[in-house]
Amino acid sequence: QRFIHIWNYADYSLEIAWQNNSGEDCYAVAFHPSGFHVLAAIGDKISMMNVLSSSIKEYNSFTLKACRELKFSNGGHKFAAATGSGHVFVYDFYTGEHLPCKGHTAKVRCIDWFADDMGFASCPQDGTAYFFDLIKQKEDGVREGDYDFSRR
Repeated sequence: QRFIHIWNYADYSLEIAWQNNSGEDCYAVAFHPSGFHVLAAIGDKISMMNVLSSSIKEYNSFTLKACRELKFSNGGHKFAAATGSGHVFVYDFYTGEHLPCKGHTAKVRCIDWFADDMGFASCPQDGTAYFFDLIKQKEDGVREGDYDFSRR
């Protein structure tokens, strides 16, 4: 798809429609908790956009190949981006700093942030769940733990 649609769920009407004119597909979308920003994985880049009253405007983008999952933290100050090759990167939304979170061997299908935004869980296609503590990850590059749900 090459469109991002924002719907009014109260009266089921289309409020804003944004079309990607680059000709590349949009693989993942994440809304900032405030509702004023959108991330979109378009081709081999992440587009950062502002949601205005009647339009969506891109204000920044950066390269990340094959991104297929995006998720903002609960506070919106960080977001996680997972690639098709199993890499997860955590970005600071305001500064752009990033932290690689390694360990996946399969494509990541889901990311969920801890309630305190100090880490997240991610689940790849192979049935395992990985838990990342961002403080520990930043200090020594080791993930918090993992659990293999495919062996139950």
